[in-house]
Amino acid sequence: MNSDGLDALIKRIASEHGIVLTKDDPVLMMHTLNEVLLEQNEKAHAELLNKYEVILQESFGQWQTFASKKANALINAQHNSFSKSNDPLTDQNMQLISEKIRIAINHEIRELARISRQAAIMNLLAAVLVLVSAILVFVILS
Repeated sequence: MNSDGLDALIKRIASEHGIVLTKDDPVLMMHTLNEVLLEQNEKAHAELLNKYEVILQESFGQWQTFASKKANALINAQHNSFSKSNDPLTDQNMQLISEKIRIAINHEIRELARISRQAAIMNLLAAVLVLVSAILVFVILS
């Protein structure tokens, strides 16, 4: 805490409690210690949130790749089994069906991505609220 902040704190304590503190008072040392601990806690929370976000993004990317490969393999297997026939109408219908399945799968993947992002954002907001609550508790108790 800078000198101006410390002076403001001393004035506030004096006005609210009628007690004049000096800059070397142990109470003010505890206040500074609490501030240091809060700063360290904030940094640790930010680091944990960043790691969590990276893990979520990696997991989602792996899942999306896996799901796309499986879906394409199923579509291609289905297409290959039906394309063995020489009927052009069957081929045309299979292409339409394959395209509709691809569209549906892509829609589902986008929807899952949206839901995952929302969950990550809610987790981040919850962590920020916890951090703000902890800061408020320390400020109030100080």
